[in-house]
Amino acid sequence: MSVPPADALRARVVRIVLDCAEGDLTEAELAATGWSLSKVSYSSLSYIRMIDALENELGVYLDPEEENESYETVDGIVALVGEHLEETARA
Repeated sequence: MSVPPADALRARVVRIVLDCAEGDLTEAELAATGWSLSKVSYSSLSYIRMIDALENELGVYLDPEEENESYETVDGIVALVGEHLEETARA
């Protein structure tokens, strides 16, 4: 898979994060916290769903144990996924 433009990747990650949240999390609520998943009480089940959805939709393998700090914010997730996509594209 090729690496999508940064804005497109961010939009996809935000959509996945919101789709995997338990409850009615909105983009405005997430933005108000500085895009922090812990500040919106993102559950462990939501994290599992999100990682699975990112892997399936974007074709990357993410290790939640090794890269756990990256999952704290949307920006961290976008950076992590972008790195994995670039590595895959180079291979």
